[in-house]
Amino acid sequence: MNAAVPASSPAETPDDVLGDETARLAALREYVDVAAAPPAELQAVVRLAARLTGLPNAVVNIIDEHHQRQLVAEGFDPGTSDRGDSMCYYALGAGGLVHAADARRDVRWAAHPWVDGTLGHVRSYAAAPLLTPDHQALGTLCVFDEAQPRQLTDEQRAGLADLATMVVSLFDRERRARLVARHEEELRLARAAAETARALQEALLPHALPTGERVRVTSRYLPGTDGAEVGGDFFDAIRTDTAFVLVMGDVQGHNSAAAALMGRVRTAVRAYVSEGHEPSAVLERTNRLMQSFEGDLFATCCLLALDERTGEVTVASAGHPAPVVAAGEVGALEVDPGPPLGVQEEATYPESRHRLTGASRLLLYTDGLVEWPGQGGQGTHEATATGEAAMRRALTDGPGVDAETLADRLLAPVRGGGRDDAALLVVDYDGPAPGTRENRLVLPADTRAVGAARDWLRTTLHAWELTGTADEAELVVSELVTNALLHTGSPTALTLRHEVADRLLCVGVEDGSTQHPQPRTSDDDATGGRGMHIVQLLAQRWWVAPRGDGKTVWADLLVA
Repeated sequence: MNAAVPASSPAETPDDVLGDETARLAALREYVDVAAAPPAELQAVVRLAARLTGLPNAVVNIIDEHHQRQLVAEGFDPGTSDRGDSMCYYALGAGGLVHAADARRDVRWAAHPWVDGTLGHVRSYAAAPLLTPDHQALGTLCVFDEAQPRQLTDEQRAGLADLATMVVSLFDRERRARLVARHEEELRLARAAAETARALQEALLPHALPTGERVRVTSRYLPGTDGAEVGGDFFDAIRTDTAFVLVMGDVQGHNSAAAALMGRVRTAVRAYVSEGHEPSAVLERTNRLMQSFEGDLFATCCLLALDERTGEVTVASAGHPAPVVAAGEVGALEVDPGPPLGVQEEATYPESRHRLTGASRLLLYTDGLVEWPGQGGQGTHEATATGEAAMRRALTDGPGVDAETLADRLLAPVRGGGRDDAALLVVDYDGPAPGTRENRLVLPADTRAVGAARDWLRTTLHAWELTGTADEAELVVSELVTNALLHTGSPTALTLRHEVADRLLCVGVEDGSTQHPQPRTSDDDATGGRGMHIVQLLAQRWWVAPRGDGKTVWADLLVA
């Protein structure tokens, strides 16, 4: 028998009594998955309901916005019908258990189509609402008989209500199982995405870092533990003809997009460094490149260029923590940071210059190394201050500790508890090469510069006992400084470097133009245009090193 057991109250509709239908339907979708097989125990429940009441038919009805769906039934095959024809839909409006011993003689149901013979011949009817803990009605546990009237006892009515509560408990069990399964699936997908991103990140990070004649680099990377996501920390070390360049950066975000952007930024930085650009120029060019990237992610980055022979250090930062140096005392290298990469289109990144006069240890790091989770009620700033103090203490206490041990000590406080990724580079520098000496003079941006350069050159060469090379060096310096003044009009600086082992005097003139000088063909009676020809004749070699928005023109002369 396929009995739909639906109902219509002639007095009022259930919506007048049930209240917020939107909330009821939301609860229904949460508790009951009508597309899935119903809990197996429901069949036992309807069987018990029929035995308890003595009525031959029992059914669990779920009532949504359009239909009454019979999930399981005893005494007939369950089906689906329009809820407007449903006795149980209207029974929900009563707010509790509904019972009609003889529906034909009950004013609530006598004219209902399932009672008067239009759709059926229900005689005895009872329905207990399926109520969630929030009192949202999902449907009913209904029993009925089409043959004869029957009066239920108070005990039978109470038992039917208890079985309705059991039905809701079974729905709640299934609901919780679905939530657990959904959470596990989301976690599985997140872990799979994290593994993909982590593999991408690890593939993009250098597997081996170069070493220099006087430089050794130790790296560490520690993934964060805040969820299953991946960060965008990156580092690199590039050895060029003129410097050992160290890179440390952090892309905002913790997902595959951050890892992908990290690879693009690191590749761009490496390319610009390899072209010979100074740290500020590398950051400016990378920042301009990032303006063309889709998305709104940004990155912080710090570049440190170390001249192994002289100990000269050039630092530029895009919103990143400054490097820390341990050379007797421990302290951060002063640098005026520009904005993070990708934030401001025409950003500039000032360089700061420092000199390491002896054996030193440098530390470059991302903020995950010092931004510890708040402990003991500490706020973010206090926790970061604690992390920075621990970092400096590890550097202070470890001058005789090897770099591998020091790197492990630095990561120990955040290992297993850091919310963010942490990366670091420990750089051991043996100090300037024996016999290498260097001096630098900033020159005025007018004709006085040539005379000042000559006087300072002769004074410096006399102090270095290199007067035998003074004439050639003075001519080269005069031509390079004059060339810078005539063609750039910017302030200039003169650097002299004596490399004793190679018997070279290196002359470098800085200016504010990116245009490279070129030897020109001049007539015999021309008064100019021969400067770079003279430099070319006197020097062993000359070349140009880009520096931010300018350059340095270098010339090497042999000394006795």
